[in-house]
Amino acid sequence: MYLIYSILFGAWVFIMIPFFLYNAFVNRKYLPAMRERMGHLPNSLRSDGRKTIWIHSCSVGETLSVQPLAHLLSQRFPEARLVFSVITRSGRRIADERFAKYGEGNVFYFPIDLPIFVNRVLEHVKPDILITIDTEIWPNTLHGLRKRNIPIVMANGRISAESFQYYRWVQPLMGIVLENYSKFLMKDQEDADRLRQMGARTSRIVVTGNIKYDRDVVEKDVAEAVRTAIDDSLSLSSLNSPLIVAGSTHDTEESVLFEVLDRLRSSDRTSDVRLLLAPRHPERFNAVAALAERTGQIVARRSSGSASPSATVLLLDSVGELAAAYQFATVAFVGGTLIPHGGQSIMEPALYGKAIVIGPSTENFPGIIDDFRDHNAVVQIPADDKDRAAQVDQLTEAIEKLLVDHEGRTAMGERAQSLFGRSKGATAFTVNEIAKVLERTQ
Repeated sequence: MYLIYSILFGAWVFIMIPFFLYNAFVNRKYLPAMRERMGHLPNSLRSDGRKTIWIHSCSVGETLSVQPLAHLLSQRFPEARLVFSVITRSGRRIADERFAKYGEGNVFYFPIDLPIFVNRVLEHVKPDILITIDTEIWPNTLHGLRKRNIPIVMANGRISAESFQYYRWVQPLMGIVLENYSKFLMKDQEDADRLRQMGARTSRIVVTGNIKYDRDVVEKDVAEAVRTAIDDSLSLSSLNSPLIVAGSTHDTEESVLFEVLDRLRSSDRTSDVRLLLAPRHPERFNAVAALAERTGQIVARRSSGSASPSATVLLLDSVGELAAAYQFATVAFVGGTLIPHGGQSIMEPALYGKAIVIGPSTENFPGIIDDFRDHNAVVQIPADDKDRAAQVDQLTEAIEKLLVDHEGRTAMGERAQSLFGRSKGATAFTVNEIAKVLERTQ
């Protein structure tokens, strides 16, 4: 099975070479990372005899969620070496910044999932355990670890409804791949049930809760420093005007938000409202700024270092600062929900007690959204992406209502913050389960 996968995956890599080369030389996207992705790692990652805990996350969101886990693991195993791998450039920047305190040069790009590259990494790093965050299933890497009797733990595991439909088509093969794992630590029962149907052993599945709820444990100092930097560059607290913070937005969502902003500013009750926009993908920063200007907005960019008081759109063209930016929100909108994407997490604005508005697409976080909806801690508009006019109408109405109703907005934010607080503690539970796995290998 692994041979067939390697042949197919290798063929895909070969076919994609022109795309990779184009991005490497035109967009400078892959070239700096290619050596590491082929398993050639710096000496700082070479095994030094200590117990080595390898934590893998994909991009920015997953990497940020690793922080409380890494913090508690370093306390539980102070003698251990922590190393971190990522897949995206933005994830790498955040990992280099946030995990430097655990050792110099301890971050690397995850290898291309072919045996020759995977084996180089395993021989170099010699991990005692691999912890993957969310759903990072790489068959050859998992198989290579299993052959060396190195345990693998899926932490904060999530199987989205969309992914589950694909995995079900290859359920017999997924059962073979999942057999490599020692334990699955899942966010909620629904994710656990999906994983079980994919072929994972019930005895290895534990529902731990969502470690992202514990990010404030280690982010207080970071968040305050980032908050100050954002305020200095965008002058957010000096202007006494309401602010919509729209986080993790995707293509086509920004145009809807610009139209909503125009309507709100044309109303006497919300004429001074502004929009702080944080696109999900950094490569879209320039395109979003250009779109805003074409629609008549006055744009100020975080990267420019100063903001005009007349700016109507403030572009957060930075990585890893959105969580702190939510502190400035009068109303928060969470992206990935106006399009059929499944939504981004609402936990960051909930942490700061903000009134939250979302679109209809929330399949990525069904349990959380249901809980928030049941407690009137979020406003969800029903119009789908096929009815743009209805989306604009409903989003304008929902945000305007919250902007003018201070008491209602505050109460909703307090309910969101309360739900967030009740869900904390998953990281300690997760670390205890990881410790059990490590103890069995000693």
